[in-house]
Amino acid sequence: MITRDSKLAVTSRTFSRSKELKDLLRKEFNNIKYNEDGIHFDDQNLITFLDDCEAAIVSGEKLSKEVIKKLPHLKIVSKFGVGLDGIDVDFLKEKGIKLSWKSGVNANSVAELTLCYLILMLREAQQLNRDLNAGHWSKVNNSRDLSEVTIGIIGFGQIGKTLATYLEYHKSRILAYDPFIKDDMKLESKVEFHELDSLLRQSDAVTLHVPLSDSTVEMIGDREIKLMKKNSVLLNLSRGGIVSEQAVYKALKTEHIAGAAFDVFEDEPNINPKLVQLKNFFGTPHIAGTSKNSIHKLGLAAINGLVESIDM
Repeated sequence: MITRDSKLAVTSRTFSRSKELKDLLRKEFNNIKYNEDGIHFDDQNLITFLDDCEAAIVSGEKLSKEVIKKLPHLKIVSKFGVGLDGIDVDFLKEKGIKLSWKSGVNANSVAELTLCYLILMLREAQQLNRDLNAGHWSKVNNSRDLSEVTIGIIGFGQIGKTLATYLEYHKSRILAYDPFIKDDMKLESKVEFHELDSLLRQSDAVTLHVPLSDSTVEMIGDREIKLMKKNSVLLNLSRGGIVSEQAVYKALKTEHIAGAAFDVFEDEPNINPKLVQLKNFFGTPHIAGTSKNSIHKLGLAAINGLVESIDM
């Protein structure tokens, strides 16, 4: 399908900064260009960058039907990451372009950061840190241990299941909702399956781990947030757009919920400044799946996806 001399482009900023991954890729391919300038690609810049390329390693870039149409030389796309919501998978297939993708590579990394955020928000450490930076020596108001709360996990794939194993150690009550879980499906021993509304009403913290699709866009909006406990916290480390940022902003301003922590946003990197400036909000720039270890694993998976398609 491709050869070692095929023109290859790497759009991922993280991959392009990694000397280790670039050294590994150079052992397999001779004609590579990287996103050295750290560009956040729009459609036109992406088309220009991938022009004449037969192979690409992509991350969060949008490979829409319109973009793919203008890349006639493209033969294979290898994903650096686990989400496919930005890629028109059906049109790639229609055009005969191979897609290489491996799920669950960074599940541990995302689950670990989620655990960190749960503790941070439930112990009120984020709000107290903001007070401290402003010169105030504040005290806790409703600081809670993991052992005394109910955690609702929306999406029970590899990340959700990994998180549940961590929470079991801390003796949390764990609820799970996933549209693909059937009532008679055997879950982990200490995980309770609930419908979404029931999970929202009972949980002290709700964390999302679902892909972005037509069925999950704004699955958490005004109605769903109103079901949540007044002192609960909401976490999104999956994809921007799954939670309505406007609904979260209103709930935090009125203190209907105690706090929210997001690693992903509707329009990255153009985040809503009003949201991130709220005292009871904590945010990071889409880092959950990019620990040193997970970057290495994601990079190897992306490289191997191309190597497997080399025409010997």
